[in-house]
Amino acid sequence: MEGKIYLLYQAKIHPSFIEEIAIELKKVYSLEITIDVLKLEPPLRAYNSIRQQYNSDILLEYYASHFRVSGNERVAVLLDEDAYVPGLNFVFGEALPRWGGIVYLTRLKIGISTPSFMKLLVERTVKEIVHELGHSYGLRHCSNPRCVMYFSNSIMDTDYKSMFYCRKCRKVLDSRGLGYILKKY
Repeated sequence: MEGKIYLLYQAKIHPSFIEEIAIELKKVYSLEITIDVLKLEPPLRAYNSIRQQYNSDILLEYYASHFRVSGNERVAVLLDEDAYVPGLNFVFGEALPRWGGIVYLTRLKIGISTPSFMKLLVERTVKEIVHELGHSYGLRHCSNPRCVMYFSNSIMDTDYKSMFYCRKCRKVLDSRGLGYILKKY
């Protein structure tokens, strides 16, 4: 079996940042990563002007309808926006089973004020991409606070966890025949 990750990003995100993301993703996945600028901006109907945030459910549906994947191909969309889902004040990202996910950079930038902190933003972004892709491969939240599948209730949770799946989550992927998508470490 084969797979691929399509890393799509808004034009306002610097390409060198995306290149760093791809380098880090290759430490987790043994899949080809294709990078491209997102041609479709978020639709206005997804924007809640009262909250000044995008409804992530609407964005996920919108992008999934425009970017089709098959088998173990996945899409990771990076948006430099703030988003929420009903019932939560914000989300770092959201996933759709067997498709991929969207990661929102706005909240990941908390505490990052200078270019010297860019490495931290890359780390946070990679963790959230790997987390959302994990959901797209059928993983649930993990109780291990060091596992990338641990639910990040705050940016501190994201900073604490690693960018890798724990042994238990790797075992779940292996049991589903998906172990080949991961680098051996």
